Amino acid sequence: MIKNIFTRSIRRFFKKINGLKNFVKKIVGNLFFYLVLKQDFITKNVLTKEQKLEIDAFYVNNYGKKISYKWHNLFTSYNGIFDVRYVPFDVCFSIVNCLNSNNDNCDILQDKNLLYNIAKVTNVKVAKRYFYSINKILFNGDDDIVSKEEFYKQISNIGEVFIKPTQVNNTGNVNKCKLLNIKNGIDIYSNTSIRTIIEKDYTDDFVVQEKIVCHKSISNIYPKAVNTFYVNTIILNNKVKVLNSVLQIGMGDNTVDWVGLNKNSLLILVNKDGTLHNWAICSKGRKRYSAHPDTGIVFKNHKIDLFPKILETLKTLHLSVPWLKFCSWGITIDVSGTPVILEIKTPSYMYDQLLLGVGIFGEHTEEVLSYLKNKENS
Repeated sequence: MIKNIFTRSIRRFFKKINGLKNFVKKIVGNLFFYLVLKQDFITKNVLTKEQKLEIDAFYVNNYGKKISYKWHNLFTSYNGIFDVRYVPFDVCFSIVNCLNSNNDNCDILQDKNLLYNIAKVTNVKVAKRYFYSINKILFNGDDDIVSKEEFYKQISNIGEVFIKPTQVNNTGNVNKCKLLNIKNGIDIYSNTSIRTIIEKDYTDDFVVQEKIVCHKSISNIYPKAVNTFYVNTIILNNKVKVLNSVLQIGMGDNTVDWVGLNKNSLLILVNKDGTLHNWAICSKGRKRYSAHPDTGIVFKNHKIDLFPKILETLKTLHLSVPWLKFCSWGITIDVSGTPVILEIKTPSYMYDQLLLGVGIFGEHTEEVLSYLKNKENS
């Protein structure tokens, strides 16, 4: 009896702690988009009376109540595109908290080393792994433990490889995803010893992988980086549904596709048949491009071969991780035409809406809002 009471008290305590953590995340998220992006265009009203009425009708019909106009106003002000299916941050937060209720599972599943186990179970291709570190234990590609000295010896003439952190939410992860070319213990590209590189930037868990060569329909756009599709999927009403698909494209001699929100990277929407949107946006300065500034490839009507194969692959993958009902996948197509999975993560609530002018749940917005309404009223 006393034991049961104690157990219930402990559970209630941790539930409150988890609720507080989620509340803090919500506040921080709101502050980020209102402090980092705070400019005149955010506070100035750009929505017409007709657009406000459309928002009211859409949300009352699908969510059961009206919402604040501030997020629709923010997105429309920022990118010049109005979409009634924009979803406010607080509503997005409630949806994600409802679907991905166990945040501890979310963090674990996003570890890029765990992705190899998921790929093995689903028979989906993943980049060949030469070395990796988990919990500060070093392994080689055969999953055998190696000492630090053996690691440095074996990697000293490995040639061209890609290295990246594997744990979620590491500060500066974007800048630590690097293409290396190691000869005699030195990275030729930076003229720095591999020991110095590891000791400076990779004290936490990491992976050293083969360099992926993309399919020509992807590499023709920009050949110096592994241009990556980020596709949101959701398990809703017992079905896996594919949401927005975005292609991140390198530019300006970058060897990675994404170098941060305030640097030179391109984002473009991809239709389900693999054709690209008419324009891409540079994450720095919000400049739109109808063609790639380095290669001159025109985006309109450019088709990514075999893209529908990616969507089918992701449906299979998502069923292997039902702990995350709403997630985003990093995936590309290699030179042989095979989808290669790169990462799994919880989606950003805002970037699709802020930069690309499309509601995060797209054509499934009505169903998602109805699901949340039923959950909140149950």
